[in-house]
Formats: sequence, C-alpha cells, structure tokens
Amino acid sequence: MLTHRFQAPTLLLGLTLSLAACSSDDDVTTSIETLSPEFIPFNEGEPASVFWSARSDELFIADNVGNQIWSWTDDGGLVKHATTADPNGALAAGATLVGQVIERGDGTLVVARFGQPGGGFSAIAWVRPDGSSGLVPNVDENQKHLGLVEAPDGTLYGTSFGRAPSGMGQAGSVLQLDLEAGETIIADGFGKLVGIVVIDDTLFVADQSAGIVYSAPLAALPPEASGWTVFAELPVPDQLCVGPDGSVFSGQFQAAPDSTESVAIRQIGADGSVSRFIGDPVVAKPSGVSFDPGSRRLFATDTGNVAQMGVHIFPVL
Repeated sequence: MLTHRFQAPTLLLGLTLSLAACSSDDDVTTSIETLSPEFIPFNEGEPASVFWSARSDELFIADNVGNQIWSWTDDGGLVKHATTADPNGALAAGATLVGQVIERGDGTLVVARFGQPGGGFSAIAWVRPDGSSGLVPNVDENQKHLGLVEAPDGTLYGTSFGRAPSGMGQAGSVLQLDLEAGETIIADGFGKLVGIVVIDDTLFVADQSAGIVYSAPLAALPPEASGWTVFAELPVPDQLCVGPDGSVFSGQFQAAPDSTESVAIRQIGADGSVSRFIGDPVVAKPSGVSFDPGSRRLFATDTGNVAQMGVHIFPVL
C-alpha cells in the first residue's frame, strides 16, 4: 500500500568535484562535513536500518515503529513497502524495535526484531516479493537479534546476544539461519554481537561491547570467538556494510564510555585501518548503514535528533 510519500532535498553533487582534490583523510572528513547532504526525512516512524538493493535500485528501510518496511527511490521518494507478520503479538507488546534489514537474491526481505529490552518477542521476520510474510521458526525470543547477511552461496547468517550466564555483561553468538527451519548457533563466546557483513570469502562481525570487528573465513568459521581474527578496533561499532575497495562502514549508536571520541560513522580499510567518515554534529545517532556502489553514496539512519529523524545520503569519494 503506497500511502506515504516525501521528497528529499537535492544532493549537492557539484561539491564532490572539489572534494576529489583533498589529499589527506582529515581534509576529506572536514570537507564532507561542510556539505548539506541529501536527507530522507521521516515524518512518522523511526528508521533503524537500511539496505540498498542493486537489483531494483531501491533503498529498503526497517522502521522501529509498527513492524514497517519502507522503500525509497531517487524518482519516487519514500513509500510504505510492507508490514511484516506479527503472529506473536510483538506490536501489542510494544516490542517493535528492529535490527538489520536485507534483501536476499530472490527478492525476499528479511529483518531482525530486537524484542523487548528485558527479553521476549525477539524474532526474524520475512516478506516475499509476492507480499506473503511470516516469522522464522525455532528462534530464541529471549536473545536480541540484530545483524543479518546473505553470503554469495545463499547461506544466511545473523548475530544475537543476551545476558551472559554470569549475569555480568552480554554473551553473543553467530548464527546460521534457514527461513523454514530456524537458527543454529555456529560460533559463540562473543560479547554484544551486533553488525555482520561478508566480503568475498570472509565473514566480519562487530562486537559492540569489546569495540572489535572480528573476521574469519567462511569455509572454516571457528566455533569460539577466541579463534577469530581481530580485524579492527573502534569505538562502539554497530551495524556494518560493505564499502568501496574492500572497506567496511560501521555506524555508532552511542558515544564510547570514558572516551573523547565523538559519535561517528567510521570506515575500516581493507587493511583494518580505521578512519572517521562523518561525525557529530552532522550525525547524532547513526546506526544502520548501506552503500550504493553504482552512485558511490552511503545511506545512514539517524535517530538522535527528533527534529531530524531520517536517513542521510553521503557521497563517498
């Protein structure tokens, strides 16, 4: 049902030409932050995550309000795309916070549901191109589900976390998912495991509590976190997406405790080096990120300012 439509401001593409002459990372960051980037405003709802679909040139946006998924195109603007199934009554329970939304190779959208803060109603929902929708069975509703990614061979992976058995901190796991059969834990021993992404034959996961992005080969994923490689260290990593030249972008939901580092979107190079892509005050609470390689632009959700709730669109030089 196409019930809501908003037109975003025009991106100042001409300014990207002058940015190409910048020679240092600091110069690039400073110049990007002088832009008035394109912005997709949310007059209702709260955008939690984004996924750029190369197959349809369309951005999908998962909403923390009402089990909604929106879509956005350059020509059509923002429209309501779908409402995911709710057989367990998450909406009535006020448990509508969501994690990553992705599109599978067959066009099926999959979105992780975070559930209630104290546990319960966590789930993984799907919507097929024909409009049918449902929940993945055999999912632990007391574990927070957030990250999702589909590997090149079609295997679906995810992340979850919950209170550690000791009662101190969070315990996170990497999951393998089947929309018909459910979830299987394939690696654990992490902390608050959130973002996940695949580049070629390598799986990357973000441990928010440890401030670490781990990596491991898809063909031989270690069953314990101790067997994974520390790929990068950065403040409070959140959702991840593939960037240009083998890089990874990470949102940052909140400032790191006891740190002078401000809230920012960070870019991790293929060698594990970390740089700030864009920071506060341009972004206040960035979480979900997705990269459009065709137009070299980054989409980022931002929910930190109630007067400017929506999705930023930044040029990536």
